[in-house]
Amino acid sequence: MTLYLDVIWFLNFCIDYVLISLTAYVLKRNASKKRILFASLLASSYVFLVIFPELMLFSQPIMKFILSIFIMIVAFGFKRFKFVMKNIAMFYFVSFVTGGGIFGLHYFMQSDAVIMNGVITTKSSGMGDPVSWLFVVAGVPLLWYFSKKRVDDISVEKMDSNSLVKVTIKIDQILISANGLIDTGNKLYDPISKMPVMILDMNKHGDSFPETIRTAAKDVLAMNTDDNEHPWLNRLRIVPYRAVGHQQFLACIKPDTVEIEKDGVSVASPQCLIGLSWTVLSSEGQFDAIVHPKMYLQHVQAS
Repeated sequence: MTLYLDVIWFLNFCIDYVLISLTAYVLKRNASKKRILFASLLASSYVFLVIFPELMLFSQPIMKFILSIFIMIVAFGFKRFKFVMKNIAMFYFVSFVTGGGIFGLHYFMQSDAVIMNGVITTKSSGMGDPVSWLFVVAGVPLLWYFSKKRVDDISVEKMDSNSLVKVTIKIDQILISANGLIDTGNKLYDPISKMPVMILDMNKHGDSFPETIRTAAKDVLAMNTDDNEHPWLNRLRIVPYRAVGHQQFLACIKPDTVEIEKDGVSVASPQCLIGLSWTVLSSEGQFDAIVHPKMYLQHVQAS
């Protein structure tokens, strides 16, 4: 049997480069492409050991682990032992996930069973399946892309879950319960009172408000200020904000109290305004209110 060592080495080099790059991405390591290139060369050089029987000692698990340490040091440097071990653990995890994904996808698509004379048999050439090479070449980049997307999704979901709170708004005798997201990018204030503005999704909570307030929330300029039939009109405020380069106005209402609960701990928010928005805040329904960071983080910092 003929082994095309240069082809095997180049394939391993490409796979190692992808795996080390994905490790750097997951761990947010600022590794240069040159360091990753050298680390990939070191990792792929392992395939040359098969032509030197006297070097088969390096096929032992302990030697493979030592080689992994050098690969990670070349790729990401050495800061402390824990730093290196974390890089190694993630490198192996990424390798197992990617390799397992290719292995599973290949055997999911493959069928070696045939029927001969009414008997189910399997066939194997003993030389390896050429299709598996196609899966390796095409599957590694696809799994890299899939893994990268999943890491991004998990990061966003983790960030969202850490920022989700329960919000209870009290206006007269009305209590409104909402799932809020503490958005550190929300810098909206009432320019007159300097109170922070929390955004509430009226698509879900509109029924809790009288028709006059709902109309004002839909069109601030069409608000009838002469209608004094409902006492909540005295609570209305108009807050300007900038969106996509032009000025807009948001109808807001002043609540009696707002309580924010996170991890079983409830805190009273400082005075604020509730922005009434008809824009869907979360397409997946994870939250229906955007909480101004000052309404909660100020209490946390004070504690």
